[in-house]
Amino acid sequence: MSAACQYPLCRNTVPPVLEREGFCPLHFLKRLDAQCSEIRRETLAGRLDDRRSAEINEFLSTRAAVLARLATCGARLRDDTRPCLLSVFLTLINLGERVARATAEERPEVPLVAMRPRLVAQSSASMK
Repeated sequence: MSAACQYPLCRNTVPPVLEREGFCPLHFLKRLDAQCSEIRRETLAGRLDDRRSAEINEFLSTRAAVLARLATCGARLRDDTRPCLLSVFLTLINLGERVARATAEERPEVPLVAMRPRLVAQSSASMK
């Protein structure tokens, strides 16, 4: 027998893939999106230390695995849940890239465009 969703006033059942989470697919996705927003704000606040970065990466990888199992388990998803699942999966990918950039020790320098000698001469002549 399937369990009921833990979200208040929700009467949907929880698929076996999400039994550990305790939420129906739609509320699981909405909750995961909210958690990603909190992490995104945390990365915008400043650089992350290595410990927190490892925690976030572990969170992202486990949630991505749960999303992949949900998408491929054969459970019938509502029409409004499918696009939400894809959107949250893309959010996880983007957030992983953001965390990697935030924890990078050296940020890549933007290469300066080398001007051609003729253009340098023209720009210096026009400044006189």
